[in-house]
Amino acid sequence: MKFFKKKWVLITTVLLIVLGGIVFAQSRKVPVPEFSSQAVQRIDLKQTVSETGSIEASLELTYGWETSGKVSEIVKQIGDVVTSTDVIARLSNTQQRARYNEALASLSSAQARLNLELAGPSDAGIQKSAAAVAQADASLAQSKANLSKIEAQTFSSISSAEKAVDTAKNNLQLVADGEDSELVNNTYADLVNVLKSSVTNLGNALTEADNILGVDNEFANDDFEEVLGVLDSSVLQQAKNTYYTAKANKGSAEAAVVSLNSASEHTTVDAARMMVANALATMQTLLFQVQQTLNATRPIGDLSQTALDALKSGITTVQGYIDTSTTNVTNGVQAIASARISLTSYQIAYDKAVSDLAQAKKQAEADIAVAKAQVSAQEANLLQAQASYDDFVAPPRTVDLASLRADVTRQSASVSAAKDDLAKTELIALSNGVVSRLDVEVGENVTANQVVVGIISDGFSINVDISEADIAKVSVDDPVDITLDAYGDDVHFAGTVVKIEPAETEISGVVYYKTTILFDDIAEQYAIRSGMTANVDILTDQKDNVLVLPRRAVLTQDGKSIVRIVKDATKGIFEEREVQTGLAGDGGLVEILVGVDDGEEIVTFLKEN
Repeated sequence: MKFFKKKWVLITTVLLIVLGGIVFAQSRKVPVPEFSSQAVQRIDLKQTVSETGSIEASLELTYGWETSGKVSEIVKQIGDVVTSTDVIARLSNTQQRARYNEALASLSSAQARLNLELAGPSDAGIQKSAAAVAQADASLAQSKANLSKIEAQTFSSISSAEKAVDTAKNNLQLVADGEDSELVNNTYADLVNVLKSSVTNLGNALTEADNILGVDNEFANDDFEEVLGVLDSSVLQQAKNTYYTAKANKGSAEAAVVSLNSASEHTTVDAARMMVANALATMQTLLFQVQQTLNATRPIGDLSQTALDALKSGITTVQGYIDTSTTNVTNGVQAIASARISLTSYQIAYDKAVSDLAQAKKQAEADIAVAKAQVSAQEANLLQAQASYDDFVAPPRTVDLASLRADVTRQSASVSAAKDDLAKTELIALSNGVVSRLDVEVGENVTANQVVVGIISDGFSINVDISEADIAKVSVDDPVDITLDAYGDDVHFAGTVVKIEPAETEISGVVYYKTTILFDDIAEQYAIRSGMTANVDILTDQKDNVLVLPRRAVLTQDGKSIVRIVKDATKGIFEEREVQTGLAGDGGLVEILVGVDDGEEIVTFLKEN
């Protein structure tokens, strides 16, 4: 019995030691931040503007050139029958053609640089690099003559360093107040304004979310409560759970901010900023979950597709406000840090000047000896020249090729823009019909969008109102994909933007611009009638086979666009890298010109601790 009792005590002791070791090990683990990521993709990227309009039975197009200039040629006259793309008149285009040729030349130059890198070094280049090696060898002898020159230079260096100390000392007296200086106080006052604005946006976002979830306002979603999240009830429950947390964090942030003013203590503002940042992060999560809930909702019963789209649009709008507030808070904190750095820069400059003076004195004593050792330094230069020669004859690196290819892409875009400008000097018939008006003569100066031509067409047109947020993307001649409610989403018609009214139209407080779209062709089996509802997708831009990322993955820091590259997902290790962006496409995607490679994993969301 004593043996078994001893054995039991021994086993218990071992188990306690093992258990304690496990607990200790777990407690020392570094927490991994919560994040989501997505791989860089290479796809065909499109930018479209989608609207709904109505069909009109006939159309008389009146328009003019999209650019100003002098009329050089009139091809058609009043009464002439024209077909789409016929040239009616032309402007003098010497400058546009010159810019187009210049853009072509720049593209050729960029392509030539890329081809040169791909082709590798020339024989002449190799000889030049070899000559540099010989020159480094000759510099060994020249270093022996440098000793007398160093003696004169050391005296001048010490004198300059002493003057720099005096200047830095005078500058240091300008920032005696430190943390209470006006520079720091002003940045804190700006942050207070940002925090108050952020609290307002938090309240608006919470209300918008509650209008869909119906947590506090139980009657807000009566019309669609039964179909809300019908495809995935779990996302609805997650959103409701997060709603309570977001509401509590919003209340805490509001309580912390309400009493702030420009004279508040810095520590008080810092504490309020932490609470607002936490509330904004929670609100971003809530709005994302509400968006998922709407994606899991179908237009059934009293909920129409238009109403569902409006709910999604409302959430997207407040998401933008919350994202902007988050960015503004971050920028405010960075401004404070920059102000403090500015305060300390004078001290740093003074310390550096003192250090430089001491170094100059030491250097003066050492330079003579260093001059005697220049033979060894020139031997190092010879090795460097040899290394440069080896690098010159080596094959090109991927990173160098990527930069050159990006330059070719940019120059191609310039060619396209110049080509468009050249094309704008031709007045093109926008539809089949008869020229009914031609108010222009050769030699006459015209202005952009001056109405000079009219074409009577018996085809069908579509009138749509495009908001001011999208109108800048739309241009005459943009291709359009059209569906009609009468024939469903599976039947598509082609069209072209033929007219954009220059004057605005205000609808419910929002500015729109009337835009006319003409059908390209209508098959005989479709009976199109005036008044039918048309859904249009205007293709405003597109690029094929480009690298893309979600826009939310691209951050702005110090005026630069950066992304976070996942280096170790298990440990939450990321690398920040600067990128250059291009076309902003559909689906929240943006083109990446330079900075990332196909397949690299990029952080799209990072929960701040």
